[in-house]
Order: sequence, then C-alpha cells, then structure tokens
Amino acid sequence: MRATLVCALAPFFLRDFLFFIHNRKASFGSFRTMEPRAVSGDAGEMEVFVRPESAQYKAFGRPRNDLVLRVIENKAEGRALERIPVWFMRQAGRYLPEYRQMRSKHDFFEMCQDANLSSEVTIMPLKRFPCDMLVVFSDILIVFVAMGISITFIESVGPTFDQRVTSFEEFQRVSLPLEEVIKNLHYVYDAINLTKQKINNAVPILGFAGSPFTLFTYLTKNNKRTYEDSIRMIYECPEDVHKILGKLSDVCVSHLVNQIDSGANVVQLFDSNADVIDTHLFAHFSLFYIKRVVNTVKKLRPHAFIILFLKENFHPDVKHLHIDVLSITHKQLAMNSSSFFYNLFDGKIILQGALDPHIMLLQDEELVSQHTSQMINQIRHTNKYIANLGHGMLPGSRVENVRAFIRAVGAHLPARGERHGG
Repeated sequence: MRATLVCALAPFFLRDFLFFIHNRKASFGSFRTMEPRAVSGDAGEMEVFVRPESAQYKAFGRPRNDLVLRVIENKAEGRALERIPVWFMRQAGRYLPEYRQMRSKHDFFEMCQDANLSSEVTIMPLKRFPCDMLVVFSDILIVFVAMGISITFIESVGPTFDQRVTSFEEFQRVSLPLEEVIKNLHYVYDAINLTKQKINNAVPILGFAGSPFTLFTYLTKNNKRTYEDSIRMIYECPEDVHKILGKLSDVCVSHLVNQIDSGANVVQLFDSNADVIDTHLFAHFSLFYIKRVVNTVKKLRPHAFIILFLKENFHPDVKHLHIDVLSITHKQLAMNSSSFFYNLFDGKIILQGALDPHIMLLQDEELVSQHTSQMINQIRHTNKYIANLGHGMLPGSRVENVRAFIRAVGAHLPARGERHGG
C-alpha cells in the first residue's frame, strides 16, 4: 500500500514518518523529464521541463576569473589558493544609488521580467567592486509570477498574493502546467545569457531558486505577517502539504536546470524560511524535498555546482545531500563553529558566509574590517571558503562598508590545512 494511503489511517507523527521513510529509499526520484533523454530512479516521480530554446543560447567556456569555481573544485584536495573569493547575497539591491535610480522608474517585478533591465542590475556591483561572482537579478517568488499569481509588496506585511491557498485543490486551481511556468520564466534565462555576453564571461554567474518549503510558506501564509497558516496546514492536512511540496520541487528542479543551461555556473537553493519550524518538521517537510531537488539537479547537470542556504535550522542528514557549498549564517557559525560543518562532511565541503548583515549598516568602516577579520579567523579551512554575508545585503548597507569588507578579506591569505579558532 502506498505510504500516502497508510498516512490517512495513522496518527500525524506516524503517517508523516511513514511517508518520509517510503520516499527516502534512494537518493534519486524517477523523473518524467520533458527533455530528450529520460532519467530513472525510485524515490517518487518527478517532472522536469527543459526549454528547447536553451540550445540557441551562446555557449561559454570557463570564466576568465574562475576563482570561485576553483575553490569549489578544491573541496576534496584542499590545495592552497591565491586568495579568498568574495561575493554578496543580494549584492545588486537598494543599497546601490544606481539601483535606486532605476527602481524609481520601474516596478520591481518589471525589472525581473525584462532581461535587459535584469542584466543591467546584475552587472551593477561588478562596476563598483571586484566581485568574484555575479548573482542574476531576480527573486525566489518569480516562479509564482510565472504561474500568473499577482504579488504586491506591503511594507508591514511583505509580499502579498492575490490568490489564497489552503489546500492542494486550491493550489492546483491557481497553478499552471510546469511547461508553461518554465516557458514564462524565459526572461530569467535570457538575462543570465545576456549578462555573460555583456561582461565577456568575466566571472561566474549564479542562478538561484527558493526551496520547496520556503515557496510553500510564502504561498500559504495568506498575506499575514507571520506563517501561522502555513504551520497550521502542516499539522492539519500534511498530505496536501506533501503534494504541494512535490509540485514545487518539480518547479525548483526545472528552474535551476534551465538557469544552468542558459549559462549559470553555480546555483543556490535558498531555504530562507527554514527557521519557522522545528528540526523535526524541518526534516520531514523541508530537508526531504531539498534532497530531491539537489540530487535531481546533480543527476541531470553534474557539471554544475550547488550552494545550499538553510536559515537558522539544521539537521545532520544534510551531509547526505549532493551539495558543493553550505552557506551559513553568523548565528550558525557562532553556535557550531566551522569545524562542526567541515567534520560533518568529512572535510569535503566549502563553507560560505557568514558576517552579520547588520554590520554593513555601521558608520565606521574600520569596525566593519575588524568584524570581517574576526569572522575569517573563525574559519578552519580558508582555502575551502567563500566570503559572504550570513544573509542578504540590507537596504541601508553602505557602499563604503562593502569595500571595507572586500579589503579585509583580501588581507587574509587562504590557509592550507587547519587553523586555530575554527
């Protein structure tokens, strides 16, 4: 009997456990892929759509500045490198005057949906700072826009949706077929390829997506400030939640694969709302689907590198994921130390992070430099490390502080082997 049928007859904790165990028999799912070749497995069927238009994009070799790629490739051997690479989550945003000028003329999602505008914003940081990677200007919620859902940002609430979702039936009603969603997202893929052309493949491009759970929480919080409706839905109708998460997993995989095919060298999966549930629920309703997404992308595009960001939540089973980089927050670094994460992955992982983003708001660049140096001193293997913030750049961040951060990182040579304090 399928686990989903058993679940309906069992108490919540047992039915969820059975569902989890049933689907965890292997690392890879069976895929109903809409690309020329099929990929098989046995952890539940997945649907993947790859745009045939991707074959028309201009192909690029290795970026001229390939430091980020070499660091990631270095995760097993631990060779010495010339310096620590730097980039910032949300590095093209409201802290940049040129971004604010463009934003005054265009709606946010208008900028995301215009490949030329998106590309222009993506490149803005590289014109100011020696960034070692550019992240395509987009948003994790753009997949809902591609579904035809209207999203409005309200200051005291955050993103609000014009559709209410409280069940799988309602999700099906507001959703478009996967193929249509991915085709509607063409502007993201166009922007990635256009950016590589504009910068003459100077640095790697990062594509990204929200995790299935994080997307689920935004969709089901029903325009409230908190996620109480999402969490209540997990307890009251877990079968519906699992079905929604399964569909969102298909969207995530397809979106990431198509970004890779358009030229993204690295992709990052953001579980930005992992902190709204406890570790038990995280394992069942987030980590399981992250595993499906990550391992499927690796199966389909083994040459691409994957970064995972888990906001203030963790489970030791993360070590079973086929990820290349773990992006940690300043709180996770303070609670666990870098050694904990390196040891969990037997040393075969790159850490990314983890400065408190609020430090970028300070009026004293020297303080920024000091805190940056203190952070780097906590990293055990700086030759297996990418300097970044613990989360995205805040709107009030100072441009001078970004320069101070980069200078402070540049003052530290990557250490081969272990360092004290990490």
